[in-house]
Amino acid sequence: MSKIKEIREIIEKGNAKFTVKGITEYRRGGEDNEYGDFPKIFRVNNDGDAIFEDSSLFGRGMNVNKLGPTCITLYDFNMLGKKTVGKINYKDITILKETKEIKDIPGFEGTLEALDGLTIIKEMLW
Repeated sequence: MSKIKEIREIIEKGNAKFTVKGITEYRRGGEDNEYGDFPKIFRVNNDGDAIFEDSSLFGRGMNVNKLGPTCITLYDFNMLGKKTVGKINYKDITILKETKEIKDIPGFEGTLEALDGLTIIKEMLW
């Protein structure tokens, strides 16, 4: 399967994060957590019909008009009703892999599945 088809299918399914080559934002990041220009992260909603900036809870976004053979066509209407259209080429997209870090619990020897079954901890938290 080609890279473009893979990217298209991931975006079509929804709930994905990606960057676009050449689009950056000034923020903290990197290994040293210093300020600088880093790739802007975008996220696709669960239905795959809208794309948002990932930097805030209510980030700016655009609706997906169509997932074409070479690019995604987006649109939005401003508060005066003017339509804005944009395109993102699949070749410029890098899909980000979600990594969930499992942190060790000091003093706990066992599996996280066993920890989920402990009702004592659940009762203490509520």
